[in-house]
Amino acid sequence: MSEPTDKPAVTVKPPSPENLWAEISVAINYLTRVSLPFKDEIKSRLIRRSMVWFPIIGALIGFIGAGIDWLTTEMRMPGAITATAAVVGMLFVTRALHEEEFASLVDTYGKQFDRSANVGWLKEERSVRYGTLATIMIIILKIGAIASLADNALVFQTLIVASCWSRVLMVVAAAWLRPIEGDPVADHFQQPPALRVVLAVGIGALISWSALGTDAATVLTAGTIAGLVVALIGANHLRGYSGALLGTLQQVVEITVLGIVLALQ
Repeated sequence: MSEPTDKPAVTVKPPSPENLWAEISVAINYLTRVSLPFKDEIKSRLIRRSMVWFPIIGALIGFIGAGIDWLTTEMRMPGAITATAAVVGMLFVTRALHEEEFASLVDTYGKQFDRSANVGWLKEERSVRYGTLATIMIIILKIGAIASLADNALVFQTLIVASCWSRVLMVVAAAWLRPIEGDPVADHFQQPPALRVVLAVGIGALISWSALGTDAATVLTAGTIAGLVVALIGANHLRGYSGALLGTLQQVVEITVLGIVLALQ
């Protein structure tokens, strides 16, 4: 009589090719302007799992921006022009999604600040919103940081890491904070499974380390602290996460990574 074999405590079943493609498609459709069709309605569990692909798609977005910077540099354009082209290119690829979400959250806090400070005593509607000003400021900061990087190789490395790690922390925030009911992004993605969060962090760390080497530890630590600050805003004020919070986190982490690399070069 053969002895019973012990079954493993945890089994990991790889996704089928159809489910794998569905997950990747969901992530691409959210993070970029590419709209991939679905044969059938996507199950909610696949949508939650799709966040594991955020760091890879983020790295590709950074690669596209860096490629535009390299191409315009080869055309003998000045640094300010090449950096602007790179930022505009990434804005086009992502349809300025996170910038819009960032502006939305800043607008919300700006209105609260106006009420608490009794600003607006002329009873006139603001013609320029706080979110618009904040978005302009962060775009200028990105252009300035990219233009100040030493060479095209460093631009490639930095944009890949900034775009990748900022989207890794979006996954972490979505797992940590509860989704705010009624928000389209939160209702769509809910909370990713723990294993997918760990995989996303691992993929992002591997990509970042491959790009920046030993400097990656400093850069990722600074970016994580910046992301934690934004996430705490969600925990303390919003009582959860929304699309606006994730977009704000992405923008803050991205500009932090750019700034730290600039300081280290």
